[in-house]
Amino acid sequence: MMLSVLVIHAASVLLLVQSPASASKTTDKAPPPCTVSGRVITATEGTPVASSRVALIPEHERRESQVYAAISDSSGQFKISDVPAGRYRFLATHTGYVDQDYQSTGGDTGAILALHAGQEVKDVLFRMTLAAVFTGHVNDEDGEPMALMQVVALRKPTDEEMEDREDSPSTGQELRPAGFAQTDDRGQYRIFGLKAGEYYIKAVDDYEPINHTIVGSEWEVRQALGTQYAPVYYPGVTQISQAKLLVLSPGEEDQVDLVLRHIKTVRISGRLIGADGKPATDVYVYLEEQPEGDYGVTQGIETDSKGEFKVKGVAPGSYVLHAQQHSTEEANYHASQKIEVGNDDIDSVMLALGRGVNFLGRLEVSGAGTIQFERTLIDLISHGEQTEGAWARVKKDGTFRLLDVPDGTFSFFMNGLEQGWYVKSVRLGTTDLLANGLEVEKGKTGGTIQVTVSNGGSELAGSVTQDDKPMIGARVRITPDPETRYNRLRTRTANTDQSGHFSFIGIAPGQYRVIAKVSSPDVVASDPKSVNLSEHDHKTIELTVASPQTH
Repeated sequence: MMLSVLVIHAASVLLLVQSPASASKTTDKAPPPCTVSGRVITATEGTPVASSRVALIPEHERRESQVYAAISDSSGQFKISDVPAGRYRFLATHTGYVDQDYQSTGGDTGAILALHAGQEVKDVLFRMTLAAVFTGHVNDEDGEPMALMQVVALRKPTDEEMEDREDSPSTGQELRPAGFAQTDDRGQYRIFGLKAGEYYIKAVDDYEPINHTIVGSEWEVRQALGTQYAPVYYPGVTQISQAKLLVLSPGEEDQVDLVLRHIKTVRISGRLIGADGKPATDVYVYLEEQPEGDYGVTQGIETDSKGEFKVKGVAPGSYVLHAQQHSTEEANYHASQKIEVGNDDIDSVMLALGRGVNFLGRLEVSGAGTIQFERTLIDLISHGEQTEGAWARVKKDGTFRLLDVPDGTFSFFMNGLEQGWYVKSVRLGTTDLLANGLEVEKGKTGGTIQVTVSNGGSELAGSVTQDDKPMIGARVRITPDPETRYNRLRTRTANTDQSGHFSFIGIAPGQYRVIAKVSSPDVVASDPKSVNLSEHDHKTIELTVASPQTH
């Protein structure tokens, strides 16, 4: 009986596949695929780099976006077949080398590869540059090796990252981590895969088990003790202003040894009260260094059954003590308090959760189209350095709750919208939160936030030229005009393709300022252009980058 059922099912499937009408319909709809091929070689000798991973990643990603990839053979050759027409980020990677983007001229990103139906792109050449390495030992002041210490290579942000940071309500860090390592039982570390450039090296006593692997009783003991050593920058200083800037060449391996020294630390203890007035259990309490550091120890612990906590091994300095508890509705209850740490223990800290403002919300769709509400998240992004934001997951019926929103000023942001969709309006009563932000003050009641989304996002395409030639890999930036602290998150960037063209999709209607920049070898920019976009608009503009000045 089981066999006959299987045979009938298989036959049904076979007939469905062989249906002439279905086959004809599919053939009519599917444009011919594309093929991309080339070689991966070293930048210096030009020798083949076998086993490199070469990938095409859709520029405008969807949830169902597929990455098309291949591995180079012994001669460095690769071929990626059956690629749909479209716009792709194109790159090659290999252990021991720096990731190489298509048509990269040494910047952080290269050009987009635009493929037309049935196109064959041949002879693409990726020139791989050897990655640099920092290695060395971390010892204590007695010369004993220190295992499970965190060592980080820090770099200054690029011009592009500085621009992106300006779009964020938070100022961000002055230095950015470029690579991490954890010392082994010999106190030895190795940070690999680094680009050539300038770095600072820092070591901190911050034990995080790799892949949740606990080594002996190390985790329990160090959690009980807290931090006992001061973070140190090479060549053995505690301030970044005194640290030595190290320069790495391609493929260079530089040895950097560090010594951590004992410091006097204190204990911070206290109690948390929940929104119901009872001791708050299972709350994560952690310290955030002020001003925000480049990379430091994250000291935190959960409250016990009495709502009490003790954070040990805290070095002198300025901190904000944060407490965060997730409710069953996937929203946050939290509280914060500024703490000045000196040479004495701080006891009897009292924090009360659930004393912020609660907001109800509803998400609606304007016009045609449907979305899966439960895939979206609502974010309130704080403009205060000592204030946590708030978030909530939208339910299937489009409702959400933002619980315990603290005092402060917030920008609205929404995660999880599909390609082409945009946030059309966000209102709290008569207040336009997209234009004016959300102001939360003690004593004020919440309300209902009405969010409307639409799939009528605009498209903006264009070209970038210099001296009447297409600029490959130029960075195009579109910003709201006028730009405010609340609409900066609508800023977008894109790179031009091999023909100097760029593309933006799903842009919220409005007035924008568009500019193109090229960073090779000097930074040159186009004159800004203004564009006004309405729903479902498809506009095209041309940008001309000035010729670099001769010196």
